[in-house]
Formats: sequence, C-alpha cells, structure tokens
Amino acid sequence: MTRHWLKTTGLMTILALALTTSQTSALDDGGGRSVFARGAGERALALGGAYVAVADDPGAMIWNPAGLARLDRKNLYASHSSLIGLGFSEQLGLMALPSWKLGTFGIGFRRFGVDGIEGRDDRGAIFDDNLKDSETEIIMGYGRKIGGVWDVGLAFKYQHQNLAGYTDGAPGLDIGVMVKPLQAAGRQSRIADAINLGIAVRNLIEPNIRLDEEGVKDPTGLRFGLAYDGDLSQNIHLLVSSDVEKTREMDTRIHLGAEARLMDLLALRMGSNSGMMTAGVGIHVGNLAVDYTFEDNPLETVHRFGLGMTFGKSNEENRQASLDAQEAELQKKLAGAFLRENQNRIQTIMGQAQRALDQGDFAEALGKIETVRVLEPGYAGLEDLEAEVFFEQGIALEQRGDLSGAAISFQRCLASNPDHAQAAVHLKTVSARSNQIAARSDVIRNLFNSALGAYSRGDLIPARDGFTRILEMKPNDKEADALLKSTLQTLELRADSLIEQAKAQAQAGNFSEARSTLDKVRAMSPGHSSLAQTTAFITEQEHRAADAEEAIRLADQKTSENSIPSVVVPMQEIKPSFASLSAKDQQEVADLYKRGMQAVENDRHDDAIRYWELVWSKAPDYQRVAQNLKQEYLDKGMEAFADGRLEQSIEIWEKARTVAPDDSKARGYLARAYEHNSRIREIKGYQ
Repeated sequence: MTRHWLKTTGLMTILALALTTSQTSALDDGGGRSVFARGAGERALALGGAYVAVADDPGAMIWNPAGLARLDRKNLYASHSSLIGLGFSEQLGLMALPSWKLGTFGIGFRRFGVDGIEGRDDRGAIFDDNLKDSETEIIMGYGRKIGGVWDVGLAFKYQHQNLAGYTDGAPGLDIGVMVKPLQAAGRQSRIADAINLGIAVRNLIEPNIRLDEEGVKDPTGLRFGLAYDGDLSQNIHLLVSSDVEKTREMDTRIHLGAEARLMDLLALRMGSNSGMMTAGVGIHVGNLAVDYTFEDNPLETVHRFGLGMTFGKSNEENRQASLDAQEAELQKKLAGAFLRENQNRIQTIMGQAQRALDQGDFAEALGKIETVRVLEPGYAGLEDLEAEVFFEQGIALEQRGDLSGAAISFQRCLASNPDHAQAAVHLKTVSARSNQIAARSDVIRNLFNSALGAYSRGDLIPARDGFTRILEMKPNDKEADALLKSTLQTLELRADSLIEQAKAQAQAGNFSEARSTLDKVRAMSPGHSSLAQTTAFITEQEHRAADAEEAIRLADQKTSENSIPSVVVPMQEIKPSFASLSAKDQQEVADLYKRGMQAVENDRHDDAIRYWELVWSKAPDYQRVAQNLKQEYLDKGMEAFADGRLEQSIEIWEKARTVAPDDSKARGYLARAYEHNSRIREIKGYQ
C-alpha cells in the first residue's frame, strides 16, 4: 500500500470529519484539530459548547475537569449517535465517582468512527470502497474543591487512531479551574453564588498521532467562560453561559448558551456553536435524565440522544455518615472517660468520708457524703455509710446530753437505713427521756415528735410550724425553742441559696424557673431581705431578653445595614445556623470542630472546650457540638465540685445547661449543687 494512497485516504477522512461542524470551523482549523476537540455530551452541545464555566456533570472531564469537584453523587452518562447518515457514529460513556473526602474521580470513553471510505491507488482507481477509520479516547479525570469557592481539576487522556490498519496512540493532559469570583472576593449574596467563571486548557500536553512518517499533534486550546446559574422564580431556574475558545494557530471562536429549568423536571436549551444553531431538551425523573440535542449542521441536521443516571448517597450524606461514626466513637470515649473519672472521684471521696467517720469528724463525713450525692445520687453504699455516720453522731450527741439533736440524728439514720435496729432503740430511749425532762403532755409530745421528724427529713416549713405551736402551748419548752431557732436559721440559709439560684436562672434566660424558685423563698422566708431586689433583677433580665429578641426580629426584616436598630444584643441570644454562614465561615467552623475532636483524642480537654465554644458561638447547630460541649462541661464541673469549688462548678454546669437546656443531668447537678451549701451548714450545726 503506497504512501500516496495513505495520504489520499487521510485527506478524505479529514474532509468527512470536517463536515460534522460548521463550514466556518472547517475552513478555520483546516483539519488541524482532533475530532475530539469539538466536545461531547448532549447538554453541553445543546448549549453551543458554552460549558467551561458550567461543567457540573461527568462531561466536565471533557470540557473543564475542575467541574468534577461540583458533583455530589455517583453519575453515569452514555450516548450513541449516528451522524448525518454517511457512516459516521459516535459513542460516549462517562462515569464520575465523587468522594467528600478525596475529591471526584472520573473515567470516560469516547469513540468516533467512519466507514465507507473509498481507497484509491496512484491512478485514482478505487480498490476498496469500505475502508474504516476509528478514533478512541480514554479519559481519567480528577477534581477537587479548594477553599470553598475554588475548584481545580485535571484529565489524563490517551487518544488512539486506527485508519485502514495503520494505528498509533498518544497521551494528553487537560487542566481547568472554576471559581465563584464574587464570593472569592468576599461578597455574599444570591448573585455572588450564581456567577461562575471557568478556565480550561485542553492539551496542555499535546497528543501526537503518527500513522506514517510524520506525527500530527492535537493542538493546545484555551477556553475562558462565564456563566450565570440562578433562580428566576421558585419554579424556574435560568442558566446563561458564554465561552471564548482559542486554539493554537486557529481563529477565536465564540460559544453561547442558555437553559431554563422548570421545576427541576424539564430543561429547555439553546445555543450558538461558533455560528451553528443548537437546541435541546432534558427530562429529569428521579435519578434518571434523558437529553436530546439538535444541531443545525450545514450538511444535514443532527439529532443526538443521551441517558444519564445518578445513584448512591450524596457527598453530604456520606460525609455525615462518616462524621456520625466519628461522633459515635467520640461519644463512646467521652462517656467512658466521664464514667471512669467520676467513679474514681467518688471512690476517693467515699474513702475520705470513711476516714472522717473513723476520726469522729461527723460534719466532714456528712459533707463528703453530700458531695457524692450531688455527683451520683444512687451510688452503691452511700446510704449505708450515711446511716452509720448519723448513728455515730447520735451516740455522741446523746452522750453530751443533746437529746433533741441525738433524736434527729437517729431519725436521719433510720431514713437512710430503715433496718438499723440500734438506731431505732436509741431513738426510742432519747425521745422518752426528752419528753420526761420537758414534762410534755400527750398532745405536745405528739406535736414535738411530728415536728422533730419533719426537721430530720428536711421538711422545714412543717417543722417550723410545729415548734411554733408547741411554744404557744408551752413557752418554757427549751428544746422546742432551740429547735425552732435552728429551723429558722436553716430556712434562712436555704432561702439565701435559692436567691442565688434564682439569679443564676434569670441570667441563663430561664425566667419561669427563676420565678418558681422565688416562690419557694417566699414560702420559707416571707420577709427575706433580698426578695424584692431579686424580683426586680429577674424582671430586668426579662426585659433585656425581650428587647434582644425584638432587635433580632427587626434586623431580619431590614434589607439595608443602616436600618438595623442600634440595640446591644447579648451574644447568647443570637443563634446563627451553620447553613446561614458564608463558605469561608463554614470552613472555619468545620476546622475548629475537627481540632476539638483531635484535642479530645489527645486528652487535651481544655483545648477541646475552647475550640467547641468557638464553634457553638458561630453555629450551635453544627454536628454535635452542643452535646460534646455539654459532656465536657459536666465533667469539668464535677472536677471543680469534687475539689470543693462550689461556685465554679455551678458556673460550669450553668454553661452545660445553656448549650443543652433540656439535659436532665445538667439540671440535676445544678439543682443539687444549689442545695448543697445550705445542707452542709445544717450538717455542721450538729457536730
């Protein structure tokens, strides 16, 4: 087969391929470009090839590989076209596999074939009227997001040609960038989100196909594109795009396209591909998409059909599943650490209580027991140890002649352990002696025993009323008088604690709880000196919170910065959502959250709290930051409480309730901590 025949056949092939594009394009490139340079994909072609700033499907690896980074789910696309009825055919198969962590990988196959080519010898005689030419391109693409608004990508490809038995292949490389330019400049708006810019370099490495003596390079080309992709209304989405294409040693080409999507079901497209009119329709049903493209080719109109399918979970779903798994593991670790540390603290405190009991320091022992009760109310062995402390305290008081104090201790011992037989015997003895010494009548004796029982149970109001009535009936009952004074003193201590609790509740925004707490103060101590002041404080906090809510409501209604009221809004009242943040802020929040998780993994819990506090202040709904912060606050509060730093522990547990208002543990710790101080003072009254 002569070289002349080969050249003749090649020229005829080039001529045939050129007929599939506009006459202007054919004259322009003179056959210098590969057939693959015209692009592929029904949607892109229907938009006139104005796709470098749009590419958001598997075809991105052909037009602009950076667009692969914008794919959210696994995607398949395939098409087959028989072109202009002259033995031309084109096949396309593309698959994209996005990963939220690694970026998007893509693989593609393109084939262009021509048959029925006439082979002529040196004299022009036809020796074969059905020679074939096929060109194949294998593509492997990759795209990844950088910094939220930038996307970069590249596509390695291998082109292969087989012409009448002559074959050769060569590699090539495309690169691309996509960006939302206004967002990159710091602008945040719907328009900024809708405007996209794309730049792609095709054949940065030029494939060089050599079928005979000289190779033919597929020349380097540059595309620059701009697109607007935003909503016109609730049900209509508009895309307008334009590309400028410049290939080495060829004229500049202009591509224009527009698409209107109706309710995400039907897409109507039209475009201009260097002067050739294009149009198309896309129908989306569930995960399937059917695309049709019309090209007004100068030789004959071309009709193209393609089928696309998305499948699998979205990037966000996969990312969330991975984060949920990490969160579950983190929660398991936090819960385990929390349990171990709490058990260690409690065992240490229980040991201290036992040593105090052995040394006869009953107040210290009972104080330690109360500390354990705050940390874990149902701790095994707590009630038995408390009963023993009260019993030994009762014996000591009985020996000192404090019969009422001894009776209270024995009653508390029996409350902790009803089966304590010795306490029951001693209670009966000291009660009889007390009644005998005070010469109480049966009525007063019953009143006294009832009031004493109420006092020992902590029911101070019935105890106060009982002792008051006894003194009205028998003013010289010294035990009743002493117990009434002790009851009033204890009520005052508890009222002081409740006052502080009400203030803290108001500062945390729990106004109904604060007022309910004040009602308890009024019942205990109607004339308490701080009642009026605390009531005013709660009212002031309510007004501030109401003003803050009104300011936020008004700010949401305003569109201009100058119209926002000049009201100082407390930070805790503003609760932005993660979705409302800019891309840059979202990235910062995600990074801080990750640092917090890493800090926990390395047992740097103070660092974790600082990171998660920043996350919570910016986006309290992000992942499980509130849950994680609450757990860290609970543990840190326990540590402070176990060390005797009551006020600090309350402050920390209030933070836990702020981030998790409905958490029963935080509320329980706070309620018990507020009662702790007054109970300790009460305990110290019976040394």
